[in-house]
Amino acid sequence: MNKNIYKKNLEENKIAIEKRINKYFDSPSILDEAMKYSMEAGKRIRASLYLETCKILGHDLSGADIDFALAIEMLQSYTLVHDDLPAMDNDDYRRGKESTHKHFGEDIGILTGDALLNEGANLIFSLAKENPAYIRAGDYLFNKLGKRGVIYGQVLDLEERKDYDLDYILRVYGKKTADFFVASLVAGGLVAGADSKVIESLEKYGYYLGLGFQIQDDLLESDYTDELNILNIMDRQAANSILDEINKKCELAISDIENNDFYIFLIDYLSKRNY
Repeated sequence: MNKNIYKKNLEENKIAIEKRINKYFDSPSILDEAMKYSMEAGKRIRASLYLETCKILGHDLSGADIDFALAIEMLQSYTLVHDDLPAMDNDDYRRGKESTHKHFGEDIGILTGDALLNEGANLIFSLAKENPAYIRAGDYLFNKLGKRGVIYGQVLDLEERKDYDLDYILRVYGKKTADFFVASLVAGGLVAGADSKVIESLEKYGYYLGLGFQIQDDLLESDYTDELNILNIMDRQAANSILDEINKKCELAISDIENNDFYIFLIDYLSKRNY
């Protein structure tokens, strides 16, 4: 497996999304400025999961798929903008710069998150009017982001700030982080017309990939005593062992999917990143 090919794919996906962001948010309004600001400097991993899954499963990418990937990134940014608010995690910085509510004020921060959610939905509805394949993909995506998925994960995160165990951490991460990974993968599978067996494999892969991603995030944190973090309940060596076990399950989950080299590459890439 040539890892450089897949790194190039990630970079090309990122460039395509960022070009689309610059074109989409071209109004001089404070809201467009704040929405664009909140989307800057992302890794575009979820968008790449969607785009690469489409390709792996034989779907020819079009401008509509770039727009679907853009919608995924809008929805991801909305979750981060709201996650950073004082009523939630109260984070002053995101991606190496001031979080949206710190830069524009809490009022605009709330509205920015709301607007990103609505724009993401709007974009997907527009695509679905032209091609019904995007209806199923959008339906799956929003179910995973809703009260039984990502939002529920945030509720769990807020509920338990001490005396938690590994089961609780994995439960939170499985909802708050992994469900978005699953949604991005399965959306690509649905657009590509994948059968139920492939969809099930993508769901398992996305779950373990999301867990691994979040645990690596924990391992990169230097100040985590007041946050939900695996290093608050075990040492670094034990956490790395957990991550290794999750990565093995992740790779096994997509062993039956042909041309799965990108997926295998991504396991290693995300769990060994340093930012």
